[in-house]
Amino acid sequence: MQNINYWLIKQAHIVWIASIVNIGLGVIIPDFDFFAKSISYVALEAPLYAYTHRTANIIIGLSMCGFAFGIYRTSQSRISSASLSCFLFGISMISAGIWTLETPLHLLYNLSIFMIILPIAFSLEFKNIIKSQSFENVCVGVTVLHVLMFWLIYAGFIPQDYNGLIQRVWAIPTMGWFGVAAYMLSSRRISANNAMHATSA
Repeated sequence: MQNINYWLIKQAHIVWIASIVNIGLGVIIPDFDFFAKSISYVALEAPLYAYTHRTANIIIGLSMCGFAFGIYRTSQSRISSASLSCFLFGISMISAGIWTLETPLHLLYNLSIFMIILPIAFSLEFKNIIKSQSFENVCVGVTVLHVLMFWLIYAGFIPQDYNGLIQRVWAIPTMGWFGVAAYMLSSRRISANNAMHATSA
């Protein structure tokens, strides 16, 4: 793997690291209902918390976009659905840092729905490189989780009193997946390159 590709993929660990800030920020805000209010409500709080949250969103989105370029440069597919869905997800996160819940530009009219496609598309695209049934199962499981959660949300089955808590729990596998994917792809690519160099030598 070329050095730039390696770092574009490796930096995706920023996604889950910065997400820890967003997931846990509501805990330390005075009088903030961590269980009922979603993560995005933090942007409506005092500036210290609001701008920390919004900055984290932008950082997460930029990291996703960087990962998307890494996927595109590494993928053997001429048209990379994994790269496209990752990029659109990243753009939606950047928008969530720029605009608040008070405007539909927050998440760009729910563009974040592309998170559904990303894990399964990534798994299929790099099936011959990663070669891990366990990782494929994780990707399928995360995709199914996303479909289930969006259905529960649109059907109105999420209790309002626990909406924030459920969203934060959902964010753990959503953002954690980027770390797993980055690790699997970077480590398999390094192994493949080492094997290729050993053979040529």
